[in-house]
Amino acid sequence: MGRRTLGIGVINFAYYLAKHGVRYSDGSANNLTHKTFEAIQYYLLKASCELAKEYGACPLFNETTYSQGILPIDTYKNTLDQLTDEPLHFDWETLREEIKTHGLRNSTLSALMPSETSSQISNATNGIEPPRGYISVKASKDGILRQVVPEYERLKSAYELLWQMPGNEGYLHLVGIMQKFVDQAISSNTNYDPTRFPSGKVPMNQLLKDLLVAYKFGVKTLYYHNTRDGAEDVQGDLPDEVIEAADDGCEGGACKI
Repeated sequence: MGRRTLGIGVINFAYYLAKHGVRYSDGSANNLTHKTFEAIQYYLLKASCELAKEYGACPLFNETTYSQGILPIDTYKNTLDQLTDEPLHFDWETLREEIKTHGLRNSTLSALMPSETSSQISNATNGIEPPRGYISVKASKDGILRQVVPEYERLKSAYELLWQMPGNEGYLHLVGIMQKFVDQAISSNTNYDPTRFPSGKVPMNQLLKDLLVAYKFGVKTLYYHNTRDGAEDVQGDLPDEVIEAADDGCEGGACKI
């Protein structure tokens, strides 16, 4: 209660990219990602500041860097400027002064997590991750769930699937751009297909290269290092009844980011 920490995240990022015709791996999503995550963090901070005006700042607000007027945009790795020329679109200086004057109701506001359960309930792609296939099969104590990417029929060619990506670099660039705004460390994953390397083994220099790319662009935490296990990912045409069920799940707006 002293800090009232929040960790508001994102689901369906892969659908968001597909809907806008951009991809994880080639840099085409860099500016869109910068613009989107700036808006997310700005309005989270603004809302928390408005709550502080009404109910008071969280009791331990003075222990946060926000109390000194330091915002995430002040501490990012400036090497990110090599990846995107998108400017800041919001009035951060006015917000900075309001936060210094009135405080925040919450000491942290944003965090990006896998969101496995939330994604299933919302018929969305997991967190910020690229999907492994157009349809995923997920097992739980409640049984087997087959989940189709949103708007499969219309956007099939626009999705960039995980194992279609040439490597981790483009994804790590996007995570670095997100981290410019997100006020908690993002746990980002890397993925490796051993069949792409000589002798079927992922070389240590590839792991080190990805680690250095992550560090260079301000990624704070690497989480899972996933290896493709050879299981077949469903990427072909799906039965009509599966497509209809997936599209029905989007009607209430759950598929929108």
